[in-house]
Amino acid sequence: MSERRSKFFGLVVFLVLIIGFSYLMITGSKASHKQVYNQIEITENTLLPAKEYLRYAGLSDSTKYENLTLLEVKTKIEKHPYLRKAEVEFDGVNKILVEVQEKEIKAALLQKNELKLITGDLETLPLFPPSKIKDLPVISNMGAAGKNENSLRNMEFAFRIIDAISMSDTNVRKLLAEINLRKSGDAILTFTGFNFPVLFGKSDEVKKALILKNLWQQLFNEEIINGNTEYLDLRYKNKVFIGKRKTELISG
Repeated sequence: MSERRSKFFGLVVFLVLIIGFSYLMITGSKASHKQVYNQIEITENTLLPAKEYLRYAGLSDSTKYENLTLLEVKTKIEKHPYLRKAEVEFDGVNKILVEVQEKEIKAALLQKNELKLITGDLETLPLFPPSKIKDLPVISNMGAAGKNENSLRNMEFAFRIIDAISMSDTNVRKLLAEINLRKSGDAILTFTGFNFPVLFGKSDEVKKALILKNLWQQLFNEEIINGNTEYLDLRYKNKVFIGKRKTELISG
């Protein structure tokens, strides 16, 4: 009986020693292979350069990366108002890889002489230079600031104009410079390359976008549109009016 107990005790001691040695090997291995970071690489960013996201997150100084964790980097990067989320991983050598997902910026918004950005979700964001906004149309003269019913309705109308023109012709959309909402009046559009406004009106944005697409090449034809043009008017059903400047006769 004592011999059986002795064998059992010896087996228990042996198992304890094996488990102990295994634990020491695992923890020792982890301690000797500590992840050391000296670089953070940001990808999939288009609105701002990577260095601007790092600066905002307080991660510009690579000498302070030693004690960082991946979770800390993710949390700091995601605080930037332009970002929806950030996926963070270690490259296995010395670099933290950050893939960001930026918010969809729909347009720039001009209110009280201040330029801001607005997302497709109607979220207003500050403008951080050097944000790449050259292709964004500016929405102006929206009316009272804030998210009241009237301002939201005006903004949604401006978005429908942008979407309708985008779907009809991407080249026309790239040249859309401004949507003047005129405080719920007839919207006026300005396009890069034209020295005259397009009187768009308040409705039928899809139909009018298609009219613009069909007219676009002719708009650059001097026989149709020239330096004497004052405006292009799309406000009337099934009609397009081209306003001409009156030229004064010079008597000799």
